[in-house]
Amino acid sequence: MKKQVSQTISACSFYLRNINQISRVVNAIITSRLDYCNALLYGTSAINITRLQRIQNTAARFIMRSPRSDSATPLIRELHWLLIVCRIDFKLLVFTYKATQNDAPVYLCELVCPYQPTRTLRSANNNMLQVKRTRTKAGDCSFAIAAASLWNNLPTVIKTCDNLTSYKRLLKTHFIRIAY
Repeated sequence: MKKQVSQTISACSFYLRNINQISRVVNAIITSRLDYCNALLYGTSAINITRLQRIQNTAARFIMRSPRSDSATPLIRELHWLLIVCRIDFKLLVFTYKATQNDAPVYLCELVCPYQPTRTLRSANNNMLQVKRTRTKAGDCSFAIAAASLWNNLPTVIKTCDNLTSYKRLLKTHFIRIAY
């Protein structure tokens, strides 16, 4: 009987280790696929965002070994993941930070222009970007407009970070506070 129990424990341990490895692979594959070129999804329809969010919810349930009936929001929070909408904004704001630091390609750096008020204002040194006027929804989703709009809504503490690593950390913390 002792031998049978030992074999069962050994087999179960083997499968648990494999499931744990599969969970890490799922995490890597799904998050990288969701993040790939997701800045282009800024301004997309709510239906598309919902469909992507369902995939993230399913991945979170799989990784956390949670039933389908459980809410995915606490699981996503426990995994320290951002919601899809926040992931899109995060990626766009990282590109914006790099452009403001002249660390991005020239074509992106040229699209972000610092806000220069016509007269002296207290808000002149808030590190704002110029938001150009557009007439269409597609124009509002362009990088220059979306980046400036999102950037101007950030707290000044985040916008004035010294390096990219601390900027990303503060930005992710900011989005987690907003989302949850």
